[in-house]
Amino acid sequence: MRRVLSLLFAGALVLLGSAAQAQAQIISCTAALSGGNEVPGIASGSGGNATVTMNVGAGTIDYRVDVFNMPTGTTASHIHAGSPGVGGPVVVNFVITPNISNDFAIQGQAKFADVVARPAQGIQSMEDVAQMLATNQAYVNVHSTANPGGEIRGQLACTVR
Repeated sequence: MRRVLSLLFAGALVLLGSAAQAQAQIISCTAALSGGNEVPGIASGSGGNATVTMNVGAGTIDYRVDVFNMPTGTTASHIHAGSPGVGGPVVVNFVITPNISNDFAIQGQAKFADVVARPAQGIQSMEDVAQMLATNQAYVNVHSTANPGGEIRGQLACTVR
């Protein structure tokens, strides 16, 4: 009987540990986007918010970017590798409606096929993307016809749970 109870207790500990690991595989990020965050900063009447959630175990990134008052057509939006105030390469492309303007949302889910490998920045897998996000070394950028280098940008602030 004592052995059975010991095995049940050990099994319960393993299950609790597995549950904690599964929870630790979610990275939640937010950013406030503005023209002043671009490098160099620009005067833009546009702004926005981004929410990025990565499920490391599933290898997926859910994103939503709310854009307000975009004066001209949108050409692209992505996650870039980079520290605050530093420009960096595109790592994850978002699907957008071309030339959309005014108020709109960009949302979807990215998978490994959507990751642009950046060996110079150490980005070659979804695990590398997870590390980039977890260390707050990424930003969201929305590009427009008026500002092809970027209309609004926001550094992602991420938490791991």
